[in-house]
Amino acid sequence: MKFKYKKGYVFVEKKEVLKLRYSIGYFYVSDMNSGEELMYFRLNDNETPSYFDDDYVKVYFNEWEKEFESKSHHRIIMAQMINEGIFDSDWNLIEGKVDTFIRKYDENISNRTVRF
Repeated sequence: MKFKYKKGYVFVEKKEVLKLRYSIGYFYVSDMNSGEELMYFRLNDNETPSYFDDDYVKVYFNEWEKEFESKSHHRIIMAQMINEGIFDSDWNLIEGKVDTFIRKYDENISNRTVRF
């Protein structure tokens, strides 16, 4: 499926399906009708602000307090979520599909990063 971000929305096949809100280092994905926040992405510099190769994204699923980490860009992660079918036809998250997605794509970056 083709998707894009535009003017505070996620469009899939040229139809507005989710709301987006940006803040420094974060972006929030919400339901179109209720405005309820479904998940948010936190852009993490891995405590190296001038070195970009170790940056990653942490995604939090609010309803179930689940999360995962990935080195992929947030647009790639969103495309994977859409293509893996973690949303139902009304663009609500499906918990079982979210669990499968996390098992499949979580890179567990913060737990395997050595800090001195």
